[in-house]
Amino acid sequence: MIKVRTVVIAVLLAVGVSPAAWAQKPLELRVSRVVDLTIPIESNMPGIPGIKIYADNPSKVDVVAAISEAQKAQLAAEGMTLNSNIAVTGRSMISVLSILVHNGTHIDAPRHMLDKGAPIDAMPIGQLVKEGAIINLPGKGPNSVVTVRDIEESRVALGPDRIPIIHTGFTEKTWGKPEFWTQMPYLEAGVGALLASKGVPAVALDVFPEKPLWRGVKLDPGEVWVANHLALFEKGIPLIQFVTNVSQIGANKFVLVALPLKIKGGDASPARVVALVE
Repeated sequence: MIKVRTVVIAVLLAVGVSPAAWAQKPLELRVSRVVDLTIPIESNMPGIPGIKIYADNPSKVDVVAAISEAQKAQLAAEGMTLNSNIAVTGRSMISVLSILVHNGTHIDAPRHMLDKGAPIDAMPIGQLVKEGAIINLPGKGPNSVVTVRDIEESRVALGPDRIPIIHTGFTEKTWGKPEFWTQMPYLEAGVGALLASKGVPAVALDVFPEKPLWRGVKLDPGEVWVANHLALFEKGIPLIQFVTNVSQIGANKFVLVALPLKIKGGDASPARVVALVE
């Protein structure tokens, strides 16, 4: 348990968007807990099945140097990936990270789907540090659909000062298991447009944003597969995907902090996402 302390979070005005849309007064919050909402990065994280780009680019945390033979043995016992030419330096451990930026907990920038969309390094941090609002949907189990009606009936207040988190608990329960991809719930086309119409600064979720075509779910005639992505990105709204441990936040007020790496020109980034809970 961390010591209760009062912090004042002054969320920056977003660059390049209307001040009326993104301005926020400083938010005073007595932080009693920090909840980590991030999936750990490791070698061979599961990617979308049947998609060649994921198969050809597995994640890898490659240890290229260890301090000692004892540390090297310890890392091997922990299941770390040891480079075939690992050096024992007597001084330091060094690793090399390779990851497809859409795996694990990550943030999609508009450039992911739009030719002229903003890259991840240009996303205003003020959009990604805001009060959070959980849309709890505990009844959404394997293969279920999160609908526009579900969002509306949650009666969660949505607007430019709050980041909604669509929470089913599925990522928390199934990450690392085969059913994570084979049974994952997903958003109905139209959810993105609804959230964009509310002017939310970002959207976080623990389900897939579109229909999972890789497991045989079909598009309706005339339906655009990435409609939710496009509806959000066209308004400059980033997607914070595959958050976990949302159930640990509880009912208290909290600030969501979702920080991407500043990858120059990037379409997305792995992210450390936490909730600062009052």
